[in-house]
Amino acid sequence: MPNHDTLVHLDPRNHGQEDIKQGSTPSWNKSDSAPANGGEKSTDVKIMELLAQMVEGDIIPRLMLAHKTHREQNTGQITSKPLGTNAIVDLAHILLTHEVDDVELILHAYLKSGLRLDEVYVDLLAPAARHLGVMWEDDTATFSDVTIGLGRMQTLLNRLSDTYRNEEDVRADLASGLFVTPAGEMHSFGIRMVDELFRRAGWRTLCEPNSRINDVLAIVGNESFHILGIGISCEAQVPFVKELIRQVRKVSHNRHILVMVGGSHIVGRPELAANIGADFSASDGREAIAIAETVIYEHSNSH
Repeated sequence: MPNHDTLVHLDPRNHGQEDIKQGSTPSWNKSDSAPANGGEKSTDVKIMELLAQMVEGDIIPRLMLAHKTHREQNTGQITSKPLGTNAIVDLAHILLTHEVDDVELILHAYLKSGLRLDEVYVDLLAPAARHLGVMWEDDTATFSDVTIGLGRMQTLLNRLSDTYRNEEDVRADLASGLFVTPAGEMHSFGIRMVDELFRRAGWRTLCEPNSRINDVLAIVGNESFHILGIGISCEAQVPFVKELIRQVRKVSHNRHILVMVGGSHIVGRPELAANIGADFSASDGREAIAIAETVIYEHSNSH
């Protein structure tokens, strides 16, 4: 269990406003396994970068949007002071060396000190995830170390999500969405957080990562969904997704199902959505929900 000195050291009020050194923008691609030897590191850089990008640039903002701002009552002054580099680096190291319960205690200490939940996501967890990738690139952490650290981060996000869940956000007029990633995709963290975001926005959702075409067809053929959301992380997945969309439109229980695509391979390439047969794409969480609900409303009024 972290001691008092650790918590004091990590308190945002005890640090300056320096930022972590910015490196190249991550752009990961999936891989089926950890590196077998040092010669494969150039390939695995793409793997690690993709996960960091999903956590920092995509998943954290989506999860943050899903929560109403949490403020502890009578637990101290709300602080808007940026977290210092030391706090971020320390958390990254603790994610590698401590169990989830220990790290969760630290995050709750931040919340009790007055830090808002959205600040914990954006100003602490996101840059800590980025720093884990930097540690691997600098050979100060192994591939397995970083994978474990990011896995612990996912567990923490799930726990915070459950702890600060607002059941009143569920709407009576549930829209529905099925969220999938192509067969062979090793990372489910991103699509599960997208699913969580939509669920917290009042949607009825189902998340099926690493799905074969026949798996998805069986689901949409038996149950009606307003939207099918597909995550695309690399060019190799494009033919699969294009064929999936084509077949879904043939067998879907909802003949007017809308298809949304997103993910690191879609950002900055909106034309790709139309080329593969999707109805629209989204580059971030705010855009995803806003467009989805607008398109559903307009579509329902035209049919």
